[in-house]
Amino acid sequence: MRPEALAGIERTLRQQASSAGIDHFVVGVAVFRERKLLVVRRVADDWHGGMYELPGGGVEPGESFADCVARELFEETGLRVRHIVDVVGGFDYATRTKAKVRKYSFVVEVEPGEVSLAPGEHDAFRWIDAAALAELPMAPDMRETVSALVTAKSEH
Repeated sequence: MRPEALAGIERTLRQQASSAGIDHFVVGVAVFRERKLLVVRRVADDWHGGMYELPGGGVEPGESFADCVARELFEETGLRVRHIVDVVGGFDYATRTKAKVRKYSFVVEVEPGEVSLAPGEHDAFRWIDAAALAELPMAPDMRETVSALVTAKSEH
C-alpha cells in the first residue's frame, strides 16, 4: 500500500473513531509465512496473561499508525516491516486506564528474519492456521480478528 493511500485511510479511521468519542488507538500486526499467521502469548502475570494475540500495541501521541505498526512489530518480535498490505476492520474495548480504545489490525509483509521475542511482554509464539486457532487461549474479540485473518488467507 502506498504511503499516501495509507495516510488517507488513517485520516478516515481517526475521524470515524473521533465521531464515536474514541481517541486512543492500538494496532495489531498480522504477519503470514506459508499461509500461517504469527501470534504471540502474553506473559502469565500480565493483563490477559497466557492469552495469544497479534503482536502490536498502543499508538503514541503524534505517531502514525504505520510508524506504530513498524515500531511495535520490531519491539515485540524483532521483525521489520517491508510494507503494509491491508488494514483489517477494528474493534473497541476498555483497558485499566482508558475507557475506550479502538484496535485496528494491519497485514504486513516483513523483511526476512527470525522471530525474537522481547522479554517481559510475550513468552511464546506460534505460526497458526485455522485448524490450530481452536486450541489457543485468546480473548473473544482477538479470536474473531485472528479467525477472519486465517480464514481469508486460506481462501486465497
